[in-house]
Parts: sequence; C-alpha cells; structure tokens
Amino acid sequence: MSAEPMQYARKILKKVSRSFALTIPMLDQQIKDEVLLAYLQDRILDNFEDEIHPPNLKLQQEMMDRISRIFSTADYDRSSDFKIIKENSQLIEKESLQELTENIDLIYQGYQSLDPQVQEISHKWLAEMNQGMQKYLTKEVKTFAELDEYCYYVAGTVGGFLTETIIYKFEIDSEQQEILMNNFNEAGLFLQKVNLIRDIREDLESRDKHFWPLKDLEISEEQLADLDYKDQALKALEEMLLDLRTHIPALKKYYQALPDELKGYKKFFAVNNALGLATMDKLEDNADVFYGDKPVKTSKLTFLNIMRAPEKYFLKHTAQLEQ
Repeated sequence: MSAEPMQYARKILKKVSRSFALTIPMLDQQIKDEVLLAYLQDRILDNFEDEIHPPNLKLQQEMMDRISRIFSTADYDRSSDFKIIKENSQLIEKESLQELTENIDLIYQGYQSLDPQVQEISHKWLAEMNQGMQKYLTKEVKTFAELDEYCYYVAGTVGGFLTETIIYKFEIDSEQQEILMNNFNEAGLFLQKVNLIRDIREDLESRDKHFWPLKDLEISEEQLADLDYKDQALKALEEMLLDLRTHIPALKKYYQALPDELKGYKKFFAVNNALGLATMDKLEDNADVFYGDKPVKTSKLTFLNIMRAPEKYFLKHTAQLEQ
C-alpha cells in the first residue's frame, strides 16, 4: 500500500474526527487501513450532504453521485470528477472537511491499493448510503420509522461494510456470521441516534435540518426550543431515549458473536458503544439538551474509566440495563 496516501489519511483523520482518530488505531492490522479509507470516503460524501450552507440540492446530488462513482470499481478516467469535486469543496465551510474533500484523489490512491473484494464490499455500502442520504436531502424525518430508515442509510451501512469486511477477512463460523449480519444495523442506529439526540439544540439553532420525529413526538421545533414548554420537551427526550434503548440488546449480541481473534475490532466496538451508553446516561432527563450553552457530554473521569477497560465497562453497562 502506497505510503504517502496512507500517511495523509492518518493525518487528516485526526482533523476530521476525534472519536474515530481515537478508535480506528485500535483495530486489527488486517482491517485498519480498510476501515480508515472507508470512513474518509464516507466523510467526503457526508460533507456534501451535510456541510453545504445554504443547501444547493442539484449541486449536492451531482457531487454525491460523482463521489460514489469515483470509489466504484468502474474503469474510467476520474480526472474530471476529481477536478469538479475539488472546485466545489470550497463550498464546505469547515476548513478540515474542505481539506479532506480537496484531497479526494489522494484518498482514492490509497483506496485503489486495497483488496479488490474489499473495494467491492465498500462501494456496495457507499452506493446505498448515497442513495439514502439523497432521499433525505428533500425528505423530513417525521416518524420513528423514518428515523430508523435515515439512520440505516447514514450509519447502518457503515456497520454493513464493517461486518462484511471482517467476515471476508477472518475465519468466522456460519452461526456467528448470521448473528453479526442480523444485528449490525441496530448497532449503527444506536450510535447515530445518540448523536442526533445530543445535537438537537445545535441543529435547531444553526443547521438546516434536524432528525427528531416531531410528528410522532407531538411537539414542534419552536416548542422544543421554548422554556415555556420544558415539560413537553423533556417528555419528547424521554421518548427518544426509550426508542434508543430498544437497540441495546443487539449491541451485546453483536459483540458476543465476535471471535476472540478480532481483539482490536472488539475493543473498537466496545469503546464506541461504551461512550454511546455513557452519553445516553448523561442525556437522561437533562434540560441542557435543549437549553444548555454547549453539547451534553460525558465527564473526563467517565471517559478515562472507559478507556482503561472499554469491554468491561460495555458489558457491565449492558448487563445493568437488562435488569
């Protein structure tokens, strides 16, 4: 694998995602670069879905389709696609995300050196992510069913890539494979919903859209942000957290189906979900979700406790929630 693209990929990861910069290095050597490059290609797609303000639907769709085509296994001259994406990267406000998008050709160079089968797996899920993200460029999430669908497209597809990749790369028996394939989506939905619940205030204040199913919650955007409706807002938060908890049994099933050989992947999974569980605890009946000055997050002490023994924390916490 070419050294320069991978050096760049590792460097830019630290700028665009603190959480994945923390957990991707934990992965087993056999899949570390694959997951890094897949994450960065997904992030580039997401940049045009979520970081163009004000939105420009036609341009967003065109750029997202070009990104999907670039990371396909099709044999064609990509220079025109690279040029157009680089030019339009200037529309992305955040400097680190703009830089990543400008260097899509370098990410692709690294991607080209992956096992062709991994490239096929990766693009299958990227194409589905692209299709779903574009659907929700124009469609609002109003119900819990639509929330599940949206979260599948943006996060369940990531779990699909990860799961198919470890099944391809490692010896995993058929029974374990079935459990993993049956539960990866709920694991993806869990983490995505934690973020969407936590970020509602910021989304209402400064983003073009949010993903709370207000029709099912029977509350409006204005009421969520209005202190006079605090009781109704906290009730809506409680319903969001009840929905979130339905995914927790799948987290444990998925983790327990992972063979011991995947020590790095098990730690990666445990850290991400332990942090999600800890954040969930902080969100409980917390009016700062709506009215605080900054996003709700776990304490430094909780974070350090998780990092010391992520799998122990994860298993203990899921066991407590089952009682």
